[in-house]
Amino acid sequence: MLIVIGILLFFYLLIQYSNIRTKQIIQKEKETFWNKEYQANSTRKSDISGLDYITIPMDTLPFTDTDEGELNEIQSNIKSLFQKPILNLAGLSNTDLKLKYGVANIKFLIKCDDNYTFLVKNLSRWGSYLYDHNRWNEAVTVLEFGVQCKTDISKNYILLAELYKELNTQDKIDDLIQTAQTLDTLSRENILISLKEIKMSFYLK
Repeated sequence: MLIVIGILLFFYLLIQYSNIRTKQIIQKEKETFWNKEYQANSTRKSDISGLDYITIPMDTLPFTDTDEGELNEIQSNIKSLFQKPILNLAGLSNTDLKLKYGVANIKFLIKCDDNYTFLVKNLSRWGSYLYDHNRWNEAVTVLEFGVQCKTDISKNYILLAELYKELNTQDKIDDLIQTAQTLDTLSRENILISLKEIKMSFYLK
């Protein structure tokens, strides 16, 4: 009986210690966050004119006059971004942005990042549409621009790799893999696995 009580007491104390330790860790994380946030909100505005803004190549993307609703919508969405500032700020939180570029720039930078997200989503849609309508070379042009923008949309990479395979330019899949390895995103590993599977399937066919 004493042994059972001793065991129960041991586990009780262990659980209590674990709870205390967890609370201490959470409290420390909160303090770290708010200290960082305070510092970020005190950071002075810096020059952001030299950042790597994305320019949409209107003369090389395959825009066409069309009455087809979906295609017209996609093209209009991308054209609407032509003169807007676009930045890929993946991997940076709002606090990180304020620390790096100053609190006065945060609204502008968030808008730049929103424009980027809107761009890469529509590039992926456009590439998929062109692929589905057997306009493969045009699809490649669109999807390659998405990769150039460092999109983290898996479909953009996978569909482009499939096109390289179909067009017998599978050597370009290696370039895709190299680009995917530089991504700072949760989808990075899944993209790499898919690309390597597509590359391997070419040699097995």
